[in-house]
Amino acid sequence: MFETFKNIADSNNWYFEYGRQDYHNLYQDVTSGGTIHFFLEPIITDSIFSDSGYETLTYSGKFMLFVSSDVDETYTDKYNNHIKPIIENSLKTVKNSLLCNQFDINKFQVLEVINVFDTNVDGVLVNYSLKSTE
Repeated sequence: MFETFKNIADSNNWYFEYGRQDYHNLYQDVTSGGTIHFFLEPIITDSIFSDSGYETLTYSGKFMLFVSSDVDETYTDKYNNHIKPIIENSLKTVKNSLLCNQFDINKFQVLEVINVFDTNVDGVLVNYSLKSTE
């Protein structure tokens, strides 16, 4: 699952970082210019076995897509300039890539976030649950 998310980020020229949220807050190399950053938190893997022993894997967790922003912008400006483009473009890219990579999307909850971390970034926090169809 890690590789799937990393490949999505790499193929779209997004910066990718993996780790706990407190680790992400230590990352200080968030530059301006609209570069999308993909921060993935540790992945939870659940195995469910059928009576015949067939294993089905479900992956869940959280990730953030965000860009650097100016802390002094209004919420409306932050939404229009940073959050809305991520929702309309980057999230669609992630969803389509997951569906093409043999996953059913059971949950894809999106929360708009502003001025997150010490670097004041704006974007979305996604709480996901995916079922492998392979």
